Amino acid sequence: MRQVIAWTAAVSLLALAGCAKGDKGDPGQPGSKGEQGAAGTAGPPGPPGPKGDTGPAGPPGPKGEIGAAGPPGLPGPKGDAGPAGPPGPQGEIGAAGPPGPPGPKGDPGALGAIGPAGPKGDAGPPGPAGAQGGKGDPGAAGLSGQAGPKGDAGPIGSAGPQGPKGDPGAQGPAGPPGPPGPQGAAAVAQGARLRVVVGQEKAACGSGEIMIGAYCTGDNAALRMDGMTGAVCQDANAMAVVSCATK
Repeated sequence: MRQVIAWTAAVSLLALAGCAKGDKGDPGQPGSKGEQGAAGTAGPPGPPGPKGDTGPAGPPGPKGEIGAAGPPGLPGPKGDAGPAGPPGPQGEIGAAGPPGPPGPKGDPGALGAIGPAGPKGDAGPPGPAGAQGGKGDPGAAGLSGQAGPKGDAGPIGSAGPQGPKGDPGAQGPAGPPGPPGPQGAAAVAQGARLRVVVGQEKAACGSGEIMIGAYCTGDNAALRMDGMTGAVCQDANAMAVVSCATK
């Protein structure tokens, strides 16, 4: 198109140059449109034209596929603390950690109230014997204890010196009759009075009486003569029985 315009301009200049000497004639009839010449070589690109107005927005295109995740961005500035959330459920008790080092000794606290008496502790071992104290006042008579188990009979000791004559005791109950003894060499004189005395562990005839027989009740009670008028059993649980006759 540009070549056609340039060619037409050149023809017009030549025509003007040929008619320069004469008077200007009337313009001739426009000639017929010539054929389109061959396309010339493209000239250099012209300067860009002014920016046109923004056209109307086109319809939105279809939603594209989700692209690959980009690299993580730099951490943003620390935001303000949000409101405290509700407490979560109580977690399980964790394993006990190693014991920590002992802390410094604290100041003694205020004296607390006396607590209740604790349970009675076991008896400790007996301590060493202390020095003998002064003689105390006689205490009240205690209750009689239960009789202990029967011990074995000890050996018969030697006869001690005769003690002072004691007061006659109350007559005890008559004991069971003993087996008949062997006949003595001399019979008791006619008219003599017999009496049986029974006592706990020992028994004795009274003044003006002679002992003509004695024995101890029990299986293993040994008998020891106490002078000529009494007898002692070697068993605290045995009963001494003596037969007395008036002189």
